[in-house]
Amino acid sequence: MVYVSLNLDNLREQHVNSSSKQPFQHQIEAFAKLSETFANNREKPGSGILVLPTGAGKTFTAVRWLSNHVIPKNIKILWLAPSFYLLDQAFSTFYEDAREIPESKKILNIRCVSSNPSHARASSIQLTDDVLIMTLQTAIGNLHTDAVDNRGKPVQTAFRKFVESCRDTELFVVIDEAHHAPAYGCRSLLIGAKDTKLGLRGLLPDVHFLGLTATPTYNEKSRRGWLREIFYDEIIYEANKATLITQKILARPNYIEVATGTELEVNDELYDRLVKQHKDLPEDLIETLATNRQRNNFIVDTYARNKAAYGKTIIFADRWFQCVYLKEKLIEKGIKADAIYSHIDADPGSPEARNQRTQDDNKRILNQFKTGKDEHGNHAPLDVLINVRMLTEGADVPSVQTVFITRQTTSFILITQMIGRALRGEKAGGSSEANIVLFFDDWKRLIDWATPLSGDKEDKGPSIREPYPLEYISIRLVEELAKSIESGGDYEILPFSKIFPIGWYKTEIVYADSDDKQESMEGFTEFVLVYEHTQQKLDAFIKFLMSDTNSLDEWSKEYLDAEWMQTGVEQWIDEWFNRKTDNIGERLNSDLIKLVRHIAQNQFVPPYHSFEERELYDLDKLAQKVLDFSPRILREYLSQEFSKPGTLWNTFYKSFSRFETAVQASIRITLDHELYGEKTFNASLSQTTISPGVELTEKEKEQVKRRDGYACLCCGARGAGVRLQIDHIVPLNFGGETTLENSQTLCSICNGRNCKGINEMNFRFTKTQLNHPKILNLSLPHKDQDGIRAITRIVNFFYHCQAVCQVNWHERRNGKYYFVWEICLYSGNNPEWLLNHKAELLSFIQNELDCSHVKDIKVTVPN
Repeated sequence: MVYVSLNLDNLREQHVNSSSKQPFQHQIEAFAKLSETFANNREKPGSGILVLPTGAGKTFTAVRWLSNHVIPKNIKILWLAPSFYLLDQAFSTFYEDAREIPESKKILNIRCVSSNPSHARASSIQLTDDVLIMTLQTAIGNLHTDAVDNRGKPVQTAFRKFVESCRDTELFVVIDEAHHAPAYGCRSLLIGAKDTKLGLRGLLPDVHFLGLTATPTYNEKSRRGWLREIFYDEIIYEANKATLITQKILARPNYIEVATGTELEVNDELYDRLVKQHKDLPEDLIETLATNRQRNNFIVDTYARNKAAYGKTIIFADRWFQCVYLKEKLIEKGIKADAIYSHIDADPGSPEARNQRTQDDNKRILNQFKTGKDEHGNHAPLDVLINVRMLTEGADVPSVQTVFITRQTTSFILITQMIGRALRGEKAGGSSEANIVLFFDDWKRLIDWATPLSGDKEDKGPSIREPYPLEYISIRLVEELAKSIESGGDYEILPFSKIFPIGWYKTEIVYADSDDKQESMEGFTEFVLVYEHTQQKLDAFIKFLMSDTNSLDEWSKEYLDAEWMQTGVEQWIDEWFNRKTDNIGERLNSDLIKLVRHIAQNQFVPPYHSFEERELYDLDKLAQKVLDFSPRILREYLSQEFSKPGTLWNTFYKSFSRFETAVQASIRITLDHELYGEKTFNASLSQTTISPGVELTEKEKEQVKRRDGYACLCCGARGAGVRLQIDHIVPLNFGGETTLENSQTLCSICNGRNCKGINEMNFRFTKTQLNHPKILNLSLPHKDQDGIRAITRIVNFFYHCQAVCQVNWHERRNGKYYFVWEICLYSGNNPEWLLNHKAELLSFIQNELDCSHVKDIKVTVPN
């Protein structure tokens, strides 16, 4: 679909006796809200977001309203989408809905533009275009250029000329997948950025913005960031998915995962493409999968075995010859099937594909699949339609009960569009439940495949768990296991506390594909695992990033050079982390890049989730429990534990043999502890390194300070004027060793005789080891010190660990925390212990810290 000029009078005559598509109630309600937001009598142009779940017709809703209220006024429309997958659907919807445009409009010119070979080039844009449908990448690259002609004079692109011409006609901009609009490129295009020229709003002050998304936007003000600045009218209308399912407008998705059994190796080049560059599978590998007969036969057999349950089904394939093969095998099994491909083949430049099927053939077969009748009107229903990205045609087949997605993809946009083909409910001519059959292969390395489960939790079947970040944990555990097995047992698996995360950050980042042939900008959800010994450092690093988000502006760009990012991250690692202890699974660099890019693009801290079930999977505790079991009883017990319903052992270790090996390793560690005393385990600082004297060397002291972020682990003091010392966690007097693991960084005050002294306190822990609360000591040194530092010291000594996450307070009277201070504790520390001393602590703040304005104290712990 490239360009069409429609004679609207002729179009209306052709459809004079046919009825147009009728909107549902939620769409009628959306029309009213759109008219209200974009009313002519407003002081400034409208700019808001329409939120409709996948399958609820957000493209139809927007196009129908534009056809009735914008196009008749001769206002130009610019439709922007982050991927060329989405352009054809918008083009088709405008084409089909053109007859709804009031008679005052006679001609409608629609152009579809991207760098994809199936679309028009940006240079073809004309000032007479009424509806211009473009990818964001193409629009970004064509709004501002530094091009000059052969005489050295600046040259304007066709797109820039089109935008400039809209000063006379007005411009209405629609942004699909609008929840990603705050990313640097899109934001710069729409409203400009500090290091760019004017965006559309600057060039055309009267421009209207309508965002479309199926993803509910954040309601918390702190999380809106750039989104609110772009769409200052916020959410115009939002339809609830559960309500639409109840009203039978949408079908309830039933996700079914099916393993193909195909094993695939992932070399470094492919892994870099999929994980670091965020591209999809390369064409040669897609071709390999498409030609795999055993795999294709498995897909055919999956449908044949479940035909009664799956019913009318769309199969998404990747090559025209794969379509032909699947069709022939289905017909051999007595299943009525056909296929469409050619111009929508994954390889649109393939002459073999073009010669196999004409456009008319495709239309005839698609109509037969929809209606159950052949070209002569005879009853000829089809059970299965195989296709290559039929979704790019915007095809609507409401009666589909099932879709087969035959391979994994990194594109959430692509998988969402395929799923959307089956989500029409009974009132839309579909069914009450839609089967989404997801075929997956056995990849030998962790890849962030797009999955509906990660963003569609309420629709998961009882047998399907969200695969992330549990898959991340599994990879880490299996890596440790592999090291032990490959070394013949010489490499001991580290204790549970070292390799099992306590939680994770969930980052959301928009990446741009640098390959022009696959022009896209997509958002990816990725996870950063947090361990006991990295939690404090990551928290401190994130606070540092949030203290000046403006300095991260360069990091907000969707496409960044890998070497440039590595250089920046290396400096942060040197300042905030220990390369040996903190580089778990060699992912520290990539984890920090995720955190920085998320904060730069979204302007808020990524959500942190504690792994509440962590203690249930403590191998060290399990080893203690089964220590005295006989080999036969042990195997029987472990087999029952591994297969127990509702547990995650199978998710983490993948096979019973791996699980059994890991337990045996933990049993050996436990026995060694009993026989030879407890070893000190550390992934990098020499697990049993002991200095011959009672003091670490200067080099070792520097290692400890670097590991601890060059700050006092108790009160947080750092920088000029702070005297940092190395303290024995377990004092020498009580058998403590001079090791790196038994050392921590404290300031001279916290380490002094009037504070820690010779007491055993581990400020590297953020969770108290005390069974009962102790006396709150308000006599700790605090004179001439920062009040927050004093409070932090008192509370941390009270809990015998680094319990304080942060203290919130404001100096100005209009600040939220001026009259009420908030002490935030890390999870695992009982706030009631401290609240029992609230009165005396408040008196200390008012009198000793000279903060009489403070009227109350809150003590909180994150959920």
